[in-house]
Amino acid sequence: MNRFNTGHHISVPFDHDLESIRNKVALMGKLVEQQLTLAVDAFTNGDIDLAEKVLIQDDEIDLLETSIDNECAAVIALRQPVGHDLALLIDVIKVTNELENIAAKAEGIADITIELNRSLPASDSHG
Repeated sequence: MNRFNTGHHISVPFDHDLESIRNKVALMGKLVEQQLTLAVDAFTNGDIDLAEKVLIQDDEIDLLETSIDNECAAVIALRQPVGHDLALLIDVIKVTNELENIAAKAEGIADITIELNRSLPASDSHG
């Protein structure tokens, strides 16, 4: 199901806008997947450093979500898409919101990892 394969539009800039959005959503999905994997690994291994990397990466994901939302809003305002194209942009906004929710869960796992492992005696934190 490749809903981004919308064919070519009369407006080449519109096609470029959609391609830019598609690339950012793919990057965001990749980063969220990495973040969740890191968070689970950090929790499993009691690795505070890895958990802190998750927290840092969350800022990048937040910025990417904002960028995608702004780009979608600009395309809607400037290009005034209808039908399939409008539905696609609305779906993108929903998807980025869900990806951000997943990233927030990974951040929560990282926070718990840090809290639990800082409260353990030093000899128990990685064993």
